[in-house]
Amino acid sequence: MNKIIYTTLAISSLLISGCGDKEAKTKEKNSKPSFMFWCFRKEIVSTEYQVPDMKTKKAASYIQGQLKRIPGFESSSHDLENHTVTVAYKSSTVRSMNFEEGIALSGFSVNGRPADPKAKIPEGVK
Repeated sequence: MNKIIYTTLAISSLLISGCGDKEAKTKEKNSKPSFMFWCFRKEIVSTEYQVPDMKTKKAASYIQGQLKRIPGFESSSHDLENHTVTVAYKSSTVRSMNFEEGIALSGFSVNGRPADPKAKIPEGVK
């Protein structure tokens, strides 16, 4: 008898719970939202990275060129005044830390993470 009660409680709690983000389901309908446990999450998300050494347009375009190589990259923009890069990417393909690592490996410090000392940056970029 107890097994039936526990099973019923477990199933009903699973059915009642959920992400409740119906907006993500409707807004992302055309961009194929990810589905995980009856929960829709946004497929295209964006993250902002602080890049203190990015001071010129050449540096920004160099970083964006490096980020385009990462699978799942969708688009990016930069703000030279605030030294930030905003990257939009597919959340089911790649994680935000991959872009942080990409920026660091390209020779720029990012979000407090030091730049890779072995990175070869072209002349006039930094």
